[in-house]
Amino acid sequence: MLQGDPDWWRLAETISNEDRPSAIKHNAHALLEHRLHDHLGPVPCVGAIMTAPVVLLLSHPALEARSTPHDYSFRRPGWPLSALHPDAPQGIAECWRSRVAALIDLFGAQHVSNAVAAVFLTPWRSVTFADRLRLPSRRRMLDLAASAAARDALLLMLRHEDLWTEHPVIAALPSTRRFNPRWWRVTELDRRNLGDDAWTTMCKRIEVHAWL
Repeated sequence: MLQGDPDWWRLAETISNEDRPSAIKHNAHALLEHRLHDHLGPVPCVGAIMTAPVVLLLSHPALEARSTPHDYSFRRPGWPLSALHPDAPQGIAECWRSRVAALIDLFGAQHVSNAVAAVFLTPWRSVTFADRLRLPSRRRMLDLAASAAARDALLLMLRHEDLWTEHPVIAALPSTRRFNPRWWRVTELDRRNLGDDAWTTMCKRIEVHAWL
């Protein structure tokens, strides 16, 4: 499964159908910043989730003023994390390029596009993450992250470790396979945020990743 391929769209449709009643109920009572913008559609994952050597575990897809339903349907061959392509929609492009800028400087945008993927606990865009919300899709999101762990990917748990480690496969990963940032509010992948050991380990994995 790659972002935007038929399997990705089937998963997105399944999530949309199973989450929608709960999302509507949540939005009826949620604070404005916690409301799910369900008209934009779900984003189960981004990038080559089945092959990328580095997988980010994120709380939710970011919402910003330029978000549209078509942001994550943008796709270019050879660019699984399509937000890094030069023609990507501006909103998601700025978000993702900023997050992986240090890696792009080392390996180039297309290499990073093939080497980094992400999964979201809540696959719907919102201003901030509602940590008490448990949608029906939560189990699917945890299983998707666990499948990356099972194939030996490095997991970068940028936020909400207590929620991601509810899955036993993720919880059982050693410290050499599961990393946390120094600052939980910062999602940039660089040496300063990750520390020397995590940064070096991640770069070695990306450097040897054969994607051509």
